[in-house]
Amino acid sequence: MTTKQNDFNIKKDFFLSFDGSPNPPATDRLLNCLASYGIQATFFMEGRRLEKEADCARRVQAAGHDIGNHSYNHPEFDKISIQECIREVELTQAIIHKELSFFPTLLRPPAGLLTKEVEETFLARGFDIVLWSYSVRDWEGPDAKSVCQRILSQAVPGAIIALHDRTEWLIEILDIIVPQLKWDGFQFRKISDSEKKGVIRFG
Repeated sequence: MTTKQNDFNIKKDFFLSFDGSPNPPATDRLLNCLASYGIQATFFMEGRRLEKEADCARRVQAAGHDIGNHSYNHPEFDKISIQECIREVELTQAIIHKELSFFPTLLRPPAGLLTKEVEETFLARGFDIVLWSYSVRDWEGPDAKSVCQRILSQAVPGAIIALHDRTEWLIEILDIIVPQLKWDGFQFRKISDSEKKGVIRFG
């Protein structure tokens, strides 16, 4: 009988992403966990946090993970003007460039909320807008097991999920889902490994 982990006929990529970093020491615990499994992910950083914790952001970069823009103050983009949205993103771009020496092209609007105008504006500015395939709401818990059930029950090839490094049970979640998804034949990728462009909900 062919087991899932030996079925190489289907490309089964899975994309972990983390919003709201850098947040040491939680981000460093996450980096250590990812390194222990030999996997990479995508970190969407807030400018206000990066200003204060640039060294932590550099550790994320040095580990080879993707880094994207998650705004400066984390306002919901469907509730502020387009000019304010642009300022939020541009300020964070400037901070990332100052501290990490590159301009990211990956953008995740706070809470994944955007209007058609926001979408068109940032696509025209050369960003790929990265959302998620299904919501796991890791901060709601109520515990790691519950979050893992939400993740694993909906896992499909190409899925992108959003987690948060400040969630108290994050490492416990990863210690459950990573071995299970690997057993099921999934390979963990970062968003830049995907060939998708534009508004991305699946890798």
